[in-house]
Amino acid sequence: IRTITQTTTGSNYGHESPNPNEQSSVSSSVGIFYDNPIPSWTESWNDRLQQPSEGYILTKTHCGGFSFCKDCDSLVYNSHTFLKKCLEGDYVTGNATSGFEISKGFASKDKIARAVHIIRDPFDNVVARFHLERKTLGKKNKAHYPNSREGFRHFCDDLGRIGVKAQKQAHMFIEDVLDLDIPCQADFFRYIQWHNMAFTSTWDLGIPTLVVHYESYTTNLNETKDALLEFLEQDEVADAPPFVTGKTYRDYYTADEIDAVSKMTERLALRETWQHTKHYFGHS
Repeated sequence: IRTITQTTTGSNYGHESPNPNEQSSVSSSVGIFYDNPIPSWTESWNDRLQQPSEGYILTKTHCGGFSFCKDCDSLVYNSHTFLKKCLEGDYVTGNATSGFEISKGFASKDKIARAVHIIRDPFDNVVARFHLERKTLGKKNKAHYPNSREGFRHFCDDLGRIGVKAQKQAHMFIEDVLDLDIPCQADFFRYIQWHNMAFTSTWDLGIPTLVVHYESYTTNLNETKDALLEFLEQDEVADAPPFVTGKTYRDYYTADEIDAVSKMTERLALRETWQHTKHYFGHS
């Protein structure tokens, strides 16, 4: 979006916007709204990008989708705590001379006018999250979990199954869900719950939502780009950069495991979540 509109976007995570002109991994945040430093402009230092003069500002938030832990029950949200995670963020103050400080805070719910909901193949998503988690590990643990199918499956074995609270919540829907043999079952449960809560939150806010499937950037780049620009009411003024397709990891799972994830998703997903994910399991 920044390239094709030549305008900047926003982010709830100010610490992710370093200034390449400074010898620092962060730069001071510039809030989009005068009364709150969250969200802040991405690449506020980039003179080539203008602030949008009309339409909507595309702003990044993970809505709490970071955690990947063995005994973590924080994956079980309700719509209120999930929205709070969507609003949560950080901002940077200071400069390279005096030093930088990262502070946490929240964006204003009243500023949310639209939502872009991105969905990726769950099998690719869970492996990609393993890769992200692996980057945080020390050298010894990285060797223990090599960046391979075997390393992923070893990691899943050590991660274990979903926690007690999540088990109770799953039993509210159907008991035999927990009997399914699924590697990294906890993260597939988290994937379903995240999308359930995302759809619930945008419905509760009463805002228009554009659902974008990650693979559409590969199969229908121009149509996806045009739909996003129309939704944001932004103009295309430059050519889109080539999209680098992410890897797929279906071969990390057996056919029986893929079938088990399909059953788990169909049983635990809200209708809207299932409608937007069922094609990953061969359902039309």
